[in-house]
Amino acid sequence: MRSLVVLPDDRPCAPCAPSLPPQRPKGYCRPLPPARRKPRSVFWKRAKWAAVAVLLAGIAGSGAYVWFRTDLPAEIRIAAQDLLGEAGATADLRVGEVNLRGRVNTPLEALTAAVDVERGDPILALDLDALRRKVEAIGWVKQATVWRQLPDTLHIEIVEREPFARWQIDGRHYLIDQDGKVLEEGNRLEFAHLLLLVGAGASDKAHDLLKMLQTDPMLARRVVNAIRVRNRRWDIEFDNGVIARLPEENPEQAWARLIALERSHGLLRRDIEIVDLRLDDRLIVRLNPEAEHPVPVTSPAKKTAGKRT
Repeated sequence: MRSLVVLPDDRPCAPCAPSLPPQRPKGYCRPLPPARRKPRSVFWKRAKWAAVAVLLAGIAGSGAYVWFRTDLPAEIRIAAQDLLGEAGATADLRVGEVNLRGRVNTPLEALTAAVDVERGDPILALDLDALRRKVEAIGWVKQATVWRQLPDTLHIEIVEREPFARWQIDGRHYLIDQDGKVLEEGNRLEFAHLLLLVGAGASDKAHDLLKMLQTDPMLARRVVNAIRVRNRRWDIEFDNGVIARLPEENPEQAWARLIALERSHGLLRRDIEIVDLRLDDRLIVRLNPEAEHPVPVTSPAKKTAGKRT
């Protein structure tokens, strides 16, 4: 009897063949799952992060000490500026124009000396922050802004202080603003109309004096001089030569009394020399020894012959 032979063409294909699981050999046992690691305690986790924090703090502290206590920042900045300057010079980025805006009273010579930039200098090598500080060191300049516009333009914009008064001390004259900041030394003719402050400490009290005078702007416009007496109190001189002596304590109240007297009795229009307001309960008036009879307050000015006795 012939044996059955299965030819390759008669064998079932792989997709059609039934997928039977392979037989397990004898002695086969299912492998156990890997053993889980015992989690670390919370203490060790906190200790690890604490050590990392201490290490980072030490690195940061060391870097801060090197940065602030040594010349490393300046050296880095100088090296960076030199590098930029060389790069700018190589690329032919040089200063060709300097634009200045906001100047009215600031001397041009002072600005030129502070900027100290010439045409042809490498524009990338300029230290703009140092340049700004030099410009703001000028008395007239309140604020300065400096920036570069590549390839060749440097811009400088300033905000000037407003002149408030002239200050005379030890025979020298200065121009100051309302905060007492000295703008310049000298006595310009264009500022001759400003209030003259005389004496030591007058510039420091300029702001308080301005605030007090502006409570009556009309009367304030008649003030020509303010003399600081022993750096303690004010003597106010008006345009007709009358001097009002204010007390050391509460000069604002004395000034308010003077305003009320001027409005009710026209005190400053009379022929007087000094109005002493240093006492709260009385008013002391010194008459002008060369003055004629006082001018009536309610009628037009009429002068009478003769002198008062």
